[in-house]
Amino acid sequence: MIELYNPLQSLKEGHWFKLICGASFQHLPAVRSLTLAYTLAGADCIDVAADPAVIATVRSALAVAKDFGDQAQARGFVVHEKSPLLMVSLNDGEDPHFRKAEFNSAQCPSDCPRPCEKICPAQAIVFHRQRDDFSGVESNTCYGCGRCLPVCPNQLIYTRSYVSTPGALAPLLLPSGVDAVEIHTQVGRLTEFSRLWRAISPWVDRLKLVSISCPDGDGLVDYLRAIYDLISPRIPLIWQTDGRPMSGDIGDGATRAAVKFATKVLSANLPGHVQLAGGTNSYTVTKLKAMGLRRRIAGVAYGSYARVLLSPILEQLEQEVSQDQTATNLEDKPDLLWQAVELAHALVSPLKSAIF
Repeated sequence: MIELYNPLQSLKEGHWFKLICGASFQHLPAVRSLTLAYTLAGADCIDVAADPAVIATVRSALAVAKDFGDQAQARGFVVHEKSPLLMVSLNDGEDPHFRKAEFNSAQCPSDCPRPCEKICPAQAIVFHRQRDDFSGVESNTCYGCGRCLPVCPNQLIYTRSYVSTPGALAPLLLPSGVDAVEIHTQVGRLTEFSRLWRAISPWVDRLKLVSISCPDGDGLVDYLRAIYDLISPRIPLIWQTDGRPMSGDIGDGATRAAVKFATKVLSANLPGHVQLAGGTNSYTVTKLKAMGLRRRIAGVAYGSYARVLLSPILEQLEQEVSQDQTATNLEDKPDLLWQAVELAHALVSPLKSAIF
């Protein structure tokens, strides 16, 4: 196992691992548990919603992870000298990462087979929840993947999108221990991007990293060059190649799209680091090696796949907590904690080991 000194060194050396909790994911118990498990497994960055409650939850989990550092090392896990970077996501316009599904369950036919409930990877769609007989979308748990939309037989499901208001958020978020920001943009939105950048620029010097996430499109490379000329970053810069957003738990085809997109951005030789996202899963590192790209990629971000991987543990924790109100967090259940870290480590370790 290689020796890891700090997250920025991981980025520089090409074994950067980012956990994407989700720009719209605000289920605080799950965010806390995911942060704790992936931090102890060696993650370099935790990317979360620009929500003060979520940020406070992540900071709490990072503090707990420090307390468990010696135990993690004793179990053979690599522990950073420094905590993972805390990153928040912003957007300059409509974006699939910044939306929630909604529907009125009273309009659902009684004989509907409810395919939306079955397909939801976040288990955010429920019917007749026992404690309050709620039916519909649990907003804090939904992260906007959109898989429920096409399967509804009656087309009753829609999405509610939102755009970051950085002028209001930046003074609140950036002094609160945030280390990095990720801006989600799209080709052709330079005016909107410029407006957002101006709003957060007074706080940029306090950051350690900035990331730009942009899907593919005509004129992509020229657009990214224009962004670089605009921001002229004095801190490390990541180009996040978002191949197929929120599709990482689907299979090999999703990771092919992510790798193909990264290849396109790499060929442009833009200043900064290229990091995969959108369709990343257990196939990703193997695919990079097979294509001879592993040395050129600075890192990989894992979102829906990383969350789904730990979902059995999180579900069991929720069940046990409901039965034992004295133990409410993952660290209160050592057996579950280390099972979660083992699962997380299985995803982190291929990126961290065998530096070619």
